[in-house]
Amino acid sequence: MEGSIVNRIHLPRAAPKHVSPRETHTRMRRSLREQVGIQSPLHQLLITAVRRKWFLLAMVILGGALACLAGLARPVLFEATTQLIVDAPVRSASPGGAESAQDMLESSIDDHITMLTSQGHLRGVMAALRKTEAGRIAEQSSAGTRDSRPELARGDPPNLRSSSDGLLDSLWPRSKPGSADAAELKALRKGIRVGQELRSRVITVGFTDDDPARAALVANMFVQVYVEDLAKRQQASDRLELDSIVAGLPRVQSDLAEATDRLERYRLSHGAVDQGTADNAAQETAELGQQISLSKADLSATESRLQQVQDLRKEGASVASLAAAIGSPALADLAARQANDTADKNLSDAINREIEQGTARIAAEASIYRAQIAALESRKNVLDAVVADTAGRLSGLRALEPQVNILTQRYNQLLTQQQDLIRRIANPSAGVSLLSAAWQPTVPKTLSPLFLIPPGMVVFGLLGGIFVVVRNRLDQTLRGEAEAEAALGISCVGLIPQAPTVHARRLQQLILGQQKSKYSRAVTSLLVTAASNQAMDRPSRIILVTSSVQQDGKTELAWSLALAATRLGGRVLFLDLDGSTGSLTNEFLKEFSAVKAHNSFGDYVSDRCALHEAITGMPEIGIDFVALAPSDELLPLLSTADSSLVRDELHSIYSVVVINGPLGLGGPEVGLLRGWTDVVLFAIRWGRTPRSIARGVLGLLESDASASVPVRSVLTQVDLKKHAGYRFGDSADLLLERTS
Repeated sequence: MEGSIVNRIHLPRAAPKHVSPRETHTRMRRSLREQVGIQSPLHQLLITAVRRKWFLLAMVILGGALACLAGLARPVLFEATTQLIVDAPVRSASPGGAESAQDMLESSIDDHITMLTSQGHLRGVMAALRKTEAGRIAEQSSAGTRDSRPELARGDPPNLRSSSDGLLDSLWPRSKPGSADAAELKALRKGIRVGQELRSRVITVGFTDDDPARAALVANMFVQVYVEDLAKRQQASDRLELDSIVAGLPRVQSDLAEATDRLERYRLSHGAVDQGTADNAAQETAELGQQISLSKADLSATESRLQQVQDLRKEGASVASLAAAIGSPALADLAARQANDTADKNLSDAINREIEQGTARIAAEASIYRAQIAALESRKNVLDAVVADTAGRLSGLRALEPQVNILTQRYNQLLTQQQDLIRRIANPSAGVSLLSAAWQPTVPKTLSPLFLIPPGMVVFGLLGGIFVVVRNRLDQTLRGEAEAEAALGISCVGLIPQAPTVHARRLQQLILGQQKSKYSRAVTSLLVTAASNQAMDRPSRIILVTSSVQQDGKTELAWSLALAATRLGGRVLFLDLDGSTGSLTNEFLKEFSAVKAHNSFGDYVSDRCALHEAITGMPEIGIDFVALAPSDELLPLLSTADSSLVRDELHSIYSVVVINGPLGLGGPEVGLLRGWTDVVLFAIRWGRTPRSIARGVLGLLESDASASVPVRSVLTQVDLKKHAGYRFGDSADLLLERTS
């Protein structure tokens, strides 16, 4: 009987001889393909964008919606602006007077802008706003007979800070004592805007807030406090200068009276003499007298200032008062910092050192003025002696008259300055004036939410495009024939479409009943390609189907090839060596097996039974089934069995043998089975199997078997619609074409 144990035992062995490697089909031995029409990066980017167009459209719509919602959620802001004009500088009489005036104007405007945005001015504005609010609350309390409810009950804010700051305070309370002031200063600095209008003398101050009334109030208060502060400073400076002039006037008046008396006495005793030899000495003497008077006036002012500082220190005045008297910006800054943190000992030491240094500076200035006065008086005494000698010898009438004229001019000048200072103190000027007060704005500063939709759509569209491109770059799965060949180094012989439902009866109907379907055409084409052989002495073919992992569709591919092989004629054997019989194989056995075999593949290769005794017949589909027993271990069977005898017997009986092999990650069994077969089909799930795993399994497979047995890859469960979007231009595009 064919295939019996006796025939297998007594079959004479032929002498071993050298056999040339089998030549495979031209498709099997063709060189690895390159991508048809290599795509440029721009072309690939366009293909990716077209393939994910719905996702990009959803991102664009989402971006527009979020931008619109963000625009609706943000508060409507109003900006109130007020304008200041800087007084024009006095033009110089020098040739470059125009340029000097412009430079002075630009420097003055820079100074004003810097002082307007300084922390000290912001604190002054904050204090003025609080005082205004306190006055408003007092007015509301006094008007309680007309309206018992306070103005706060009608919706006015409790303070001049924005509602967002109040919400932040309620959600995140601040425990530090100075944190409320710091937050209010930060909000005030954030909302203020100070800038010069082109190259003019106009400075614009704007404040932005969600309440237009508050925006106008803060803008006007900002300018009002600044102008008043400058006026007070100028008034204090004028008062100091007036005190200095008032202190120096009696001395100048005494000098003038003394000079006039000398002149009159000389005229009475010597008569009118016209001589000008001592005019220069007399003029120099007069100038020295003027310088001495100025120095004495400065000395008097400095001593008065020093006495004032000492009196304030004795009285225990505040640091801010001492800073104003000394005129030290550093001491003023330390005083502001001490107001926020009174427990800092280092800060108190620094304040004491600064006070001592300021007092020492004033005392040093007084000493310098004394030395200067002494030197000038010494020089004046020498000149007086010269003038007296000249006057005695040459009748010094001409020496006395210029002195009287100069003292008279100086006295008149001091009187004029005194009148001017009195007028300026009565009407102080700040050097800047209000040009235009702020009104409550009616047009919001913030844009309409509709204007935010296009930028949001563009930004989210770009983000979606970046996400799509990065995701496409990071995708390490295999999707195309050329891509699989380039990544794995072996030929890809086909793509198998994704079956709607993988069941035994459905798979049999899909391949044998619907022969023009995409799935049937793809499987049949793959079988013809894999089963063809140029060797005329071997009409049959043994095909091993394996994969990296179980989910790659290995079993479905093996059963599909076996079903398609029944259409070629001849007997077909399905050899299941997977070890873990899947649900699909169990369904085929349940649906189509007539009589189950009592033996297994292990019994057959171990010569415990004949081949026909291990076969389970499936006459309905024309397939013989042989499986590995659950208790059998495949590796010992493959390592001890005579693979040439088994292969020859299978070739002599069956035209096509499909081996559902074990997984490539399971062990070396697939490498041993490669020597039993004519071709190995390596199943790779489309868009699922990582190329690193597939490449590693192929490395193990090719290192354990003869290189004469070709290994070919097959992409399984291909989504044809998604695959067409990649524009690979491979065999999957042919499956989408209609055959009738």
